[in-house]
Amino acid sequence: MASSSVVNNILEQPFPVSNEQKEAILSDARFTRIIAGAGAGKTEAITRRIAYLILSKNVGPSSIVAFTFTEKAAQSMKSRVYQRVEQIAGAAATARLGEMYLGTIHAYAKRVLDDYFGYGNWAVLDDNQEIAYLMRCGHGLRIDEFGDYYADACRKFMRAVEMVQSELLEDDILEENAPDFFKCYQRYQRLLEKHKQLTFGRMISEVVHQLRNAPETLSHIQHLIVDEYQDINAAQQEFIRLIGGHGSICIVGDPRQSIYQWRGSDQRFFEDFTRIFPKTRSYDITENRRSTRRIVVNANQFANSFTTLRVTPMTPFKDEEGFLGLASLQNPEDEARWIADQVESIVDNENIHYSDVGILTRSVATAAEPLINEFRQRRIPCIVGGKIGLFRRDEAQALGHIFAWFWDEGFWVPNSWRWGDQVSGDDLLTSALAHWNQAQGHGVPVDAVEKLQEIKEELVRGGINTAIFPRFTRMSW
Repeated sequence: MASSSVVNNILEQPFPVSNEQKEAILSDARFTRIIAGAGAGKTEAITRRIAYLILSKNVGPSSIVAFTFTEKAAQSMKSRVYQRVEQIAGAAATARLGEMYLGTIHAYAKRVLDDYFGYGNWAVLDDNQEIAYLMRCGHGLRIDEFGDYYADACRKFMRAVEMVQSELLEDDILEENAPDFFKCYQRYQRLLEKHKQLTFGRMISEVVHQLRNAPETLSHIQHLIVDEYQDINAAQQEFIRLIGGHGSICIVGDPRQSIYQWRGSDQRFFEDFTRIFPKTRSYDITENRRSTRRIVVNANQFANSFTTLRVTPMTPFKDEEGFLGLASLQNPEDEARWIADQVESIVDNENIHYSDVGILTRSVATAAEPLINEFRQRRIPCIVGGKIGLFRRDEAQALGHIFAWFWDEGFWVPNSWRWGDQVSGDDLLTSALAHWNQAQGHGVPVDAVEKLQEIKEELVRGGINTAIFPRFTRMSW
């Protein structure tokens, strides 16, 4: 297949890209910066740029590294790359795509540490595991003084350690400015080394330290592509610089969407990139293909209010005006009722389904409960994404209510607790089945009540008989 034909297919299949996307995909600059607003098709641009490097520039997949913000995003991008390459060059061309790294920056840092620096037998603690580790070991580290109570001290100490590592703060600076913290920090690092444990923050700071001492380690990487660049911190920026020092770097993102400042991210890294690599070529992909015109116009107006950031405004692709509303309400419960009213209204009057509606909250764990409770009360079907806690999920609530119902004096205090508010007696069984129905979405078995009654009677007659619980768990829920 001729090279011009390959390029044409990359740009046109399965649908043509915009002129702005085309320029970014075909950039021959060593350092490329792509600013792509929401709905501008940046993932498609990255996908086709990878296909362009492999199919047109004959770049070996093993010399390409691409970072995404989450594993879910990585899986989506991998699927697209495979699809695009197969559509253009056939199934045989996908044989070596597995050699390319496409995933999160933390997972790649661990791979580099394992493969080149002897960390293969070290484990990685995620945020939940790290706080549990600190709660267990913190007394010996003498970190009690860093909070009002022990758990608070552990959380604050963990955040401080994360900040030190994300900013690559040197030991002499810490020792001079925070000597008490520095002593605890050193004790913590020694403890992690003893148990061969890595945290997310230390993975990046450690791989940076190792690569600074051995800069040729990743010299085989010819192309580094970084998605969501607005969400990186200083340590990750240095890691990216060290990886791409022998090849090319393409960064993609939108400084208007930098929402992780509390974790060290900052839109200034977009500007820093052009300072670190002065020959950077920049591209703006401004066409928004996702949102209706009114949303795009208002988003531009909001972005123009930023005093320290100036980015090319987005342009709407869709002709529909769409709807944008603002409601000011007294409390979260009123807000939940208002949202539920809107959902019911559009489902009843506009010929759409509940599954066509999406609702975003600032945090599922801290802000979504009133909304979830309102939907349950009105029997509006919904799927809750994000982390709401195991014991707040409908499945766990159903089992909790059932086990409380097994005991004649059992009761359950609901999440929306008020003084004197509890569920007891046969109401426990009723609410359990309601929770289970909400979780499963297809009702409960017709003989569920009868089977549960049999189990309860066995418990009453013979005390707790563990033999019946396997039967309980095998019920056709």
